[in-house]
Amino acid sequence: MIDQDKVKGFWDARAQAYQELPFESIANLEQDAENLQLKIELETKKIFDWLGNISGKNILDLGAGVGQWSFRFAEKGASVVAVEYSDPLAEIGRKEAEKRGVNNLKFITSSAEDFKPEVSFDIVFISGLFVYMNDDQAIKFMKNLPLSCNKNTIVVLRDGTGIKERHEINNKFSEHLKVPYSATYRNREEYLQLFSNAGFTLIKDENMFDEGCVLNKYNETRLRVFLFKVS
Repeated sequence: MIDQDKVKGFWDARAQAYQELPFESIANLEQDAENLQLKIELETKKIFDWLGNISGKNILDLGAGVGQWSFRFAEKGASVVAVEYSDPLAEIGRKEAEKRGVNNLKFITSSAEDFKPEVSFDIVFISGLFVYMNDDQAIKFMKNLPLSCNKNTIVVLRDGTGIKERHEINNKFSEHLKVPYSATYRNREEYLQLFSNAGFTLIKDENMFDEGCVLNKYNETRLRVFLFKVS
């Protein structure tokens, strides 16, 4: 079990890097300039290849960070609600939206597992969220997730995934980030079970990056993307 106060403190502290690091780097944790650009290009292509035309869609971005994905969705003509539990990160998103003149994006400060929407969404995007949740939070989150959905909702999960088994990092110093870091990487089967138990059916899933890609940095984990529909 990872210490949630330390996880929250890590993300609140990341907000202090605003205007020191590239905007996209704050929440996706890639600090090498070339790798950051490659990551943005490869991920954006895959996600939008999967989603197709999102113009006019309403999208819920859970675990939005500073809104790096929310802005991409908004730029494609979607109406976006971005939910982020770190208010300093959400505040960066609000400042950026004002600076960019983006009016179809709203930030809400809330933990993802406690968020209960007033409406359902066409697309629910969950990014880099489960890795920072303990099991009780993940179960609570999945209990509430159907409240954001209707029978036609598509759910995209983009998250760190254990290759063979669950891999946990508990307050370990990261050479990459130069600070202590905590995360729990559930394996593919755990994600599928969580979503199946909550009434979702897998459409497809695959690793975000091809094997051999420089962005696959660790032997135990891969960034993976899943597409679900309501059963």
